[in-house]
Formats: sequence, structure tokens, C-alpha cells
Amino acid sequence: MYANFYVNDEDVHVSEELFPEGAPMKIMAIFAHPDDEIMIAGTYHKLNKNKDVTSVLATFTRGEAGGTGGVVPKEKLGETRTIELEKSAEILNIDHLEVYDYPDSGLAEADHEAIKQTIRELIDQYKPTTVLTYDDVVGLYGHPDHVVMSKLTKEFITEEMEKEDSPVKRLYFATLPKPMINLALKLSPTFKERYPRDKGLPEPTIAFPMATEASARKQVLLAHETQWKNVASVQTYHDKVPSWIYYQIFDREYYHLVKSK
Repeated sequence: MYANFYVNDEDVHVSEELFPEGAPMKIMAIFAHPDDEIMIAGTYHKLNKNKDVTSVLATFTRGEAGGTGGVVPKEKLGETRTIELEKSAEILNIDHLEVYDYPDSGLAEADHEAIKQTIRELIDQYKPTTVLTYDDVVGLYGHPDHVVMSKLTKEFITEEMEKEDSPVKRLYFATLPKPMINLALKLSPTFKERYPRDKGLPEPTIAFPMATEASARKQVLLAHETQWKNVASVQTYHDKVPSWIYYQIFDREYYHLVKSK
């Protein structure tokens, strides 16, 4: 499919190897908001088909500061988005979901040591081999909470990985290839408004193939009913192009390897 070549970077190595060889297949994604897991939905759904994989999703706010999409009253938003997240986690067959009450759109002013302590407790409890989060410069498309969450995760995990007995062996940032960024800057209102063009996302190290996960990826988008406006603003045309075409075009999720041991 021609459009597939238009959005992907064919120079990025295509691989499903997110775990070091011989290491336990335990993966943890650390994000700020319900719906952030959309960016790694294909990866998680595909990995979770393997009974030897253990997956964890940690979401640090309930998304109470976001838009309601006209679906619920504002005072019910945090509760509703938590339910939406739980539905998404069920679709993706995630083994463990942890949701916290740090302030949405307020992570810059939150207690950063408390957040890092929460990350420490997550690592101690679940002992992931691989950790995923956003990049620490852009936060995918310029969201301040994403940047803060990534910086704190990176600070803790890179220090943790210096320990000889640390379970964590790899830290990845979710990212996008240049062709996809260029397309987003033309079509996505969110990217046009927020993406810092002078900085940019980190170069991908690996492209995780997940064309087979189209149905689950679509279901996860639909699970976040209150966020339909935001989803449409970031993933333009996802609701205008037939799913079987859309997900054959956007058939890879990209990651930048930050640290490995």
C-alpha cells in the first residue's frame, strides 16, 4: 500500500524484540492520562497474546481536567475517564492497571518526589524488564504533563538501572518517525498548535509491527468516549477512513531506546 510508505520510515529496524534475550518478559508503561495508552495499544495487544508476557499500565492522573466531549458533566469526568481506562485495559488484556490521583494538567506543580516514590513502588512490586513512557522533550505532541511524567520516569529509571540487581533492563520512549510527524503537522490541529518544531521527537530505534492489531486499536479509541474530540484532533481521519485501510497505513508503533543494560 503506497500510503504506508508515505507515513513510515523504512530505515527504522522493524522488530518485536522489546525485551533483552533471555530476560523475563515483563513490561510497564508509565503515562499521565487515561487515553495515553492509545499510543502503545498495538504493541500491548500483540505482546499480551503471549502467555509468557506480563504487562502493567500505570496512569498517574484520572484526566479530570480534560474535555468532556459533551458526554458527561465536568464533575464526573475523572470518574468516567477512569472507567474508560479500565475498559481499554480490558480490551488490551493488560494484566495489571494502576491509576493514581495526581492532578491532571498540574504535574509540573505536583510533588515530584512523591511521584518518583510511586514509580519506585511500581518497580519494586512488578519488577518490569522493559519500561515505556513518552519522550522528555516534546511529550509526543507538546503536552506539559507528558514531559513532566517522562522526565521523572527517566530520572528514576536511569538511576535504578545503575543498580546491579535492578530488574529494569531497557527504557524506551514512544516516538514517531519524521514522515509521520510531517503528516501530523499538516493534518492534526493538535500538532499544529502544540508541537515544538525547534526541538522535535527523538529518532526511532525500533518500529514495532502491529498491522494484525487493527480491531483492538480501534476498540481502544472508541473506549475513550469522552475524548472523541481530542482523539480526532490528534489522529485525524481515523474516523473518516475505513479501519481496515487506516490501520494498514499506520501499521507500526515507534520507540526510541533510551537506555539498555
